[in-house]
Amino acid sequence: MKEVAMAQQKDGAQAVRKFAGIEIPPDLTKGNFFFLFFNTMLSGIMMTIPAIVQPAFLSDVIKINQDFAGSINGLLQNMSQIATLLFVGYVGMLSDKVGRRILAFIGFIVLAVFFYLLSQANGIAATLHLPAGLSSQICALLSFSPAKAAEFIEFAPGLLTTYGFRLIIGIGLILGYPQFITMVADYTYEKDRGKGMAMNGVMMAIASMIVFLAFAPIQRQTGVVVTLYLIAALALVSAVSTWVFLKDRMPEKTKKKTGLREVFPVVKKSMAIKATYLCSLITRADIVVLATFLGTWGVKYGNEIGMAAEKATFKAFIPMMVMSVVGLICFPIAGILLDRWGRVPTIILALISGAVGMLFFAIAPSPFSSLLYPGVILISFGMAGAIAGANTLASDASPKSMVGSILGGLNTMQPLGVLFFLAVGGYLFDKFGPGWAFGLKGVATLVLSAWMFMVKGSIIEELKETASLDKLPFTMEWEDGAKKMLEKVPGAFREAAVTGTEEYARNHNYKKITADVMAEFRKELGM
Repeated sequence: MKEVAMAQQKDGAQAVRKFAGIEIPPDLTKGNFFFLFFNTMLSGIMMTIPAIVQPAFLSDVIKINQDFAGSINGLLQNMSQIATLLFVGYVGMLSDKVGRRILAFIGFIVLAVFFYLLSQANGIAATLHLPAGLSSQICALLSFSPAKAAEFIEFAPGLLTTYGFRLIIGIGLILGYPQFITMVADYTYEKDRGKGMAMNGVMMAIASMIVFLAFAPIQRQTGVVVTLYLIAALALVSAVSTWVFLKDRMPEKTKKKTGLREVFPVVKKSMAIKATYLCSLITRADIVVLATFLGTWGVKYGNEIGMAAEKATFKAFIPMMVMSVVGLICFPIAGILLDRWGRVPTIILALISGAVGMLFFAIAPSPFSSLLYPGVILISFGMAGAIAGANTLASDASPKSMVGSILGGLNTMQPLGVLFFLAVGGYLFDKFGPGWAFGLKGVATLVLSAWMFMVKGSIIEELKETASLDKLPFTMEWEDGAKKMLEKVPGAFREAAVTGTEEYARNHNYKKITADVMAEFRKELGM
């Protein structure tokens, strides 16, 4: 009987078109899927590239005083977070009204124009006749040094123009990259949506590798202005690729979304969800803090020892190149630990790992120190365990009808955390030294790990109550092995897993659910 079922499965699979294991709906093509993920990668490059460009740009083009490099770089990077907090809600509503493709296209056009204009910031400031006195007062205030406005006069007009352009670049990014996440949901059936989102994450990881392994050496060889020209050209290519090769596939009906008013009481009541929100608030700033302050430190230190800004940027980002590769290994390891060892222990281990890694950066004598390499390995695992762990734990603890809203709130914590750690870290960088920016991040993560250790019992008890298999709507006999596999499914999705598995079993004339039946069903889903 099992052979017959497998034969039926094989015959059905021949009629189904797939891309990377994801079933392609009849109204889409493999080309649509390829360019969806290809453009996701291009969008990821646009999001990551400012980290390597900004320190050299501020040093060589704007010619800032390096005494304020930490706060200036921190604020410049925070422009994307400000744009996200201000406009992400409006962009989401607009996306549902006018479509995803047009917004992504406009986003890439905005990026192309303003990455080019960024390279001309000084000339544009001069053309606009921005007053140096007023500009210096504004820039000094933004760097928490209003009494030192006189030290900003020489470069303030160009810097103020740069702040404005960087905010608009942030708007371009928020117009673009969320559309590709939404299009994954639009393009995929529910059974393949997890694989689609995983592919989205892989493309973002590849984008980071390309930035650190390809664009950093290019900038070293050609200079920062030429690199900005290349980015602008790549954004134009991305716009054309989006317009020509992608199509909207909007859902026929949009479910009513749960608002923050409904989310807050759930978060307030659940210790597990509180823990995931704090985890997102503190740990998802790791990569931005590293990229921003490591590059800034490299250029500042290079200036002290007579090294060109482009060469110093490249040398400082070698640990980030290592991190982009190690990160691809750490995510699968974190996933295995989350399933086999448990959500809470894995998250606590990840937090401790990330905190210790940051403290390696804090005590390093220079941005080129060998201490940074064990640091980035520890941080890579810390990020993987904290991100995957928080997402999984939130899914486990959320009411099944509110998973999307709870995860949406979880993601909102990221820009809030980044704003804080870049602003305060930038101030500490300038006032006390580069190590303090990393030390702040490491201590905050360590405190969170201690708190999670203290409340882990409450979280585990809450999860046991939420995830009890006794409450699931079993209509067939389930063997213990199958139930053990079911326990690995996030709590919010277990009812759907029971229903889907039993429907599969009936369609294939199985009398009970065994571990083999579940494995066979998972294989059919491409899991």
